[in-house]
Formats: sequence, C-alpha cells, structure tokens
Amino acid sequence: MGENIIYLIPIFGMVFVGWFLYLDYRDKQIKNKEKSALIEKGIDPSLFDSKPKNQLSSFKTGLLLIGVALGIMAGYILNLTLGIPNFVAYSTMIFVLCGIILVYFHKSQTD
Repeated sequence: MGENIIYLIPIFGMVFVGWFLYLDYRDKQIKNKEKSALIEKGIDPSLFDSKPKNQLSSFKTGLLLIGVALGIMAGYILNLTLGIPNFVAYSTMIFVLCGIILVYFHKSQTD
C-alpha cells in the first residue's frame, strides 16, 4: 500500500494543474469579454487595469521550479544513501528546498 501511493502524486498533480489552467482560461475569457464591451461603448479599457504587471512573478516561478527539481534530486540521494522511504525523502526535500529558495527570493527583494 505504501509504495502504491507514490503513483497517486502525479495524478493529483495533473488534476491540480489542469484545474488551474481551466480557471486561468476562464478568467482571461471573462476579462476579454469585459474589454470588448468597454471598447464597444467607446471607453479605453486600459483605464480600468487596476494591478500593474509583476515582472518578477515569472522569476519567482522559475526559482520555485528549480527548488522542486533540486528537492527531487536531494530526495533521491537521501533515498539511496540513507534508505529513507520514497515519499518522506522526496516530499521533505521538495518542501525544504522550495522554502529556502523562496526565502532567498524574498530576502533579495527586501535588500
């Protein structure tokens, strides 16, 4: 039973990513309809853009993905060398390394 649960993690991840992409698509579709309605009424839609584009969000996402990759590699090494079970080794290393990288990102933004 313990080894079979490792197969559920990618399935859960795919469902989560699919749901996130669907919600993002619906959000963009609604915004496009709103902008089209404003243009039809002769109003400039750029006046209603409330939040500026965050250029650092893609950088933060990239760092997070690097943390996931390093966590997988570190979990694999822990599994091979110390014999720690797969789920424990991988999940802890992914969380620890992603946390370290996000703290580094936050620290670099406040300096």
